[in-house]
Parts: sequence; structure tokens; C-alpha cells
Amino acid sequence: VPADVENEGVEDPVLKNQMNSNSEGDSNRRKEMPRASVMIKLILTMVWRNLIRNPNTYASVLGLVWSLIFFRWNMKMPSIIKGSIDIISNAGLGMAMFSLGLFMGLQPKIITCGKTRAMISMLVKFLVGPMVILATSKAMDINGVLLRVAVIQASLPEGIVPFIFAKEYNLHADILSTAVIFGMVVAFPVTIVYYVILGL
Repeated sequence: VPADVENEGVEDPVLKNQMNSNSEGDSNRRKEMPRASVMIKLILTMVWRNLIRNPNTYASVLGLVWSLIFFRWNMKMPSIIKGSIDIISNAGLGMAMFSLGLFMGLQPKIITCGKTRAMISMLVKFLVGPMVILATSKAMDINGVLLRVAVIQASLPEGIVPFIFAKEYNLHADILSTAVIFGMVVAFPVTIVYYVILGL
């Protein structure tokens, strides 16, 4: 029942305001988000369903199993299967580039996510990423040339596969597309700087 109808017979303005505020509080409580545990469970359920339906999940598992079999018993894959996989993998990269170009071409601006988000994504990729790899390598007791190579690899531009997944699941594809395109331009001087600093 609306609050105005309930309060028609109430003449005291203070009491009427109190009753209106109580009814508004009840409606706000009804609109409150569920508990954090419920939201986490819902998110995990959605992620699990998407992983189960995604062919890449099964491809990754099969690839891992085949790698273990190959390195354990040195079994070679039949040439017809290997050739087919090579054709699909080579075509996949071209289709990914085409998808990225098509997405960028349909956007009204070159920097689709805005300058602020583009700068933040560049900083995360080229500054935070190598620092995380450096800290992780130190924690794993990786030193010397291997450590420097790991830092250099972390400073390389963003791959195109994250954009494909972002576009597939509609998760910040604009940021990923900007990171891929402008990351290639920024990566060259940044990689040279890391190369000189690390003394490679």
C-alpha cells in the first residue's frame, strides 16, 4: 500500500513524516544487495558455467595431457593431426587481429576507453607488471640472466588473446583494445629502457 494512502487519516505532520520515512526505509531495505557470501557464490557459479561451456577449457586440458604424454613416453602426434592444428592456430591469430581491427573501426574514437583509463592500463602493464614479476622471481630465488629475461618479457606489449576473451564475455573490451594497439607503440621504448637498466 502506498505511504500516502496509509497516512491519509494522520493529521500530525511530525507523525506523518515519521511514517513516510519508515515506509521509505522498508522499501530501501527490500532493494539492498544480498550478502557478500551469496554474491561470491553466484559469481563463482557463473564463472564455472562459462568455463564448462568454453571449448578453450577442454583444449587447454587436452594440450596439457598431451604434453605430459609426449614428454613421458616421447609419443609423436600423427602428421595429419599436427598439420590441422597448425593451420587452425595460424588462422586463429589472423582472425583475432581482424576482430580487433573490426572492433576498433566501429568505435567513435581511437582511444575508446578514455585517456585516463588508457594511461592507467599502460602504467599497470609496463610498470606494475615488471615489478610484480621481479618480486615473484626473487621470492622463487630466480636470479641472474633468467631474472632479467623475465622482467623484459613482462614489459612486452599486451597479447591479443586477452582482448578476444574480453570481447567474448563483454568485460572491458575497450580497455583491452586500447592496451593492445597503443601497447605495441609504447613497448618499444619501454623495453629498451628496461634492457639498458638491467644491463642485458
